[in-house]
Amino acid sequence: MLGIFILHATHLFDQDSNWHLVNADQSVLVLILRGIINMWAIPTFFVLSGAGAWFGLKRRSGGQFLVERVRRLLVPMYTIGVFLIALPMIYFQAFTDGFRGGFWEAVGQSLGAVRFSLRWPGLSTFFVGHLWFLQFLFLVSVVVLPLLIVLRGESGQRFIGSVAGWCSRRGGVFLAILPIAIVRIALKGLFVGEYTWAYFVFAVVLFLIGYMLVADDRFKESILRNRWIGLILGIIGFSVQGFFILGQDYQMFHEAFSPELVLYEIGMSIGIWGWIVFLMGTANRHWNKPGKLLSYANEAVMPFYLLHQLVILGIGWFVIQLDMHLVWKLIIVTVSSFAVIMLMYETLIRRFNIIRFFFGMRPRK
Repeated sequence: MLGIFILHATHLFDQDSNWHLVNADQSVLVLILRGIINMWAIPTFFVLSGAGAWFGLKRRSGGQFLVERVRRLLVPMYTIGVFLIALPMIYFQAFTDGFRGGFWEAVGQSLGAVRFSLRWPGLSTFFVGHLWFLQFLFLVSVVVLPLLIVLRGESGQRFIGSVAGWCSRRGGVFLAILPIAIVRIALKGLFVGEYTWAYFVFAVVLFLIGYMLVADDRFKESILRNRWIGLILGIIGFSVQGFFILGQDYQMFHEAFSPELVLYEIGMSIGIWGWIVFLMGTANRHWNKPGKLLSYANEAVMPFYLLHQLVILGIGWFVIQLDMHLVWKLIIVTVSSFAVIMLMYETLIRRFNIIRFFFGMRPRK
């Protein structure tokens, strides 16, 4: 979650003009930092969500799991998310695109442009800011639930055991690159755009991988053994991405099927899984120490996720107008946004069960 926070806090300054707000001065170094985080941040979320589903189905039936997904994902998205978070971000985006009318005029124009189509997961083009992730995660959970239940059965356990056996060999954990690469190569050229069925199927693959990883300890052992190889592969994959995007002006969301797409997606698949292996192995080795801080942070993840981008944009709205160096602006946005989010969480959300419900949290006991 901190990675996602940094990803969006730096987005104001990264030479990408296609965001809700942009600073006049941009930095290629910030672009590189964002590129590294962007390669693993959201994919890791899907892997961890799959792992969470394994533990969730230990104590819930399939129906109970779906009810929990509705409470955890859809309730915050279609209450707090749509009415308090999405609408201001729509205006920020309109302002950046040159719109100078009123707030509700901008919102009306944006919502009027929403289209319903079978080409998009969720059957619409309504993807506002970071809320798309909640929609995707819910749809992934629904689609794969029958398979998740099968994998918990006897035949499913045998299959997972067989895969764990392959992965326990030297470098075997990197076999996960194959399904990731196959899906990305096969579908990215067919579904052009950022939040298409290609990314949805990619998310399904990551979710299923995460679900299996925690079902057999041999996966964890292999990740621990290969985490430094994962770092090397992550750097290689990021270098391939940088070569194509910075060196060849590759348009990663708008390329038709071609040899360049194949090479780019192979590099991306290697990089994505390499970073995930490195980060999960490092976390298991050094950060897996239960305590009050970890419990507090874990409970705060959903409210933090919901609030973070809006707070960053709200503070960034004023900071990008200041006459100071980019580095100072970045520090101000990052530090003040984190402080405001945590203050809102501690004083307005965490202590009140009715508010916790709308943020997808369990009630306090």
